[in-house]
Amino acid sequence: MRIHVRLLSTVVATGALLVGCGSSSGESLEDWYSSGGEKSIKALSEASSRVNEVSVRPMDTWGAACKELLTEVAEAEELDAIPSENAEGFWKEALTLFEDGGNECVAGAEADDQPRASAGIREVQKGIGRLSSTTSMIAGDLKAE
Repeated sequence: MRIHVRLLSTVVATGALLVGCGSSSGESLEDWYSSGGEKSIKALSEASSRVNEVSVRPMDTWGAACKELLTEVAEAEELDAIPSENAEGFWKEALTLFEDGGNECVAGAEADDQPRASAGIREVQKGIGRLSSTTSMIAGDLKAE
């Protein structure tokens, strides 16, 4: 249940961010968001949600979902730093947790090592919370400016 609540929080925070993006102030943050940040946040949210969803299915489905997440992490790492000190810290933590967890998940799934793959998924689940915090910080910064 906790995971589903976190996932819902991520979706709600992302939705709040989409609505709050119409403000004319905070243009550099808005520029980051409109020039790839929004797309990356959505892709990471969807891919990490899939990892979370498959975690209750047979292990043979885990590796593909984790590989998809790793692809989205690599794309997100190409973006410039978020021009929000508050959000940037959570963003980096989310990317690190997604990458480390995704790699462990893939390695565990390929080796048929369920404890290792499960540990990776738990890291991804922590990353979901950090991504939610990122979107909340961005929304707050946009609203405040």
